[in-house]
Amino acid sequence: MRTSVIDLIIQMVRQIRSGESIRDLDPNSFSTANKSEASAAYSWILQKVESGQLNAARPGDSSQNLRILHAAERTIISTEAYGYLIELFNIGIINHTDMESIIENAMMNNFEKVGIDRMKEMVAKLVFGSGEKSQPGSIYLSGSEKIN
Repeated sequence: MRTSVIDLIIQMVRQIRSGESIRDLDPNSFSTANKSEASAAYSWILQKVESGQLNAARPGDSSQNLRILHAAERTIISTEAYGYLIELFNIGIINHTDMESIIENAMMNNFEKVGIDRMKEMVAKLVFGSGEKSQPGSIYLSGSEKIN
């Protein structure tokens, strides 16, 4: 469910970036989602817009530096997954710190290539606060491990 909420957030933010007002968005107009997903996405966007966090990043802003992956990162993160991260960064859903956390998490927790589906899960986990931001050091653990 959380990855579909992220997809809805992306759709809604694209509409906002194209000039539509947040107040004009209708969460019920997104036919691919159920009401709870649309409501969750709309609430997240509304919270970010009201706090000014979503308005800060604008596509084409010269103050935004694009993060380039080094060779080891490119072996783990697929081109599609990285493109997805770039889009989220460009439309303001994630910031530099979020992007670094996601890339670091991908490098520390994966022994196989991170595709778009896995990247969506990682982004959803970060965006919805299930560990990475709220608990320092938890970026390396998924929550099911035992520490002796």
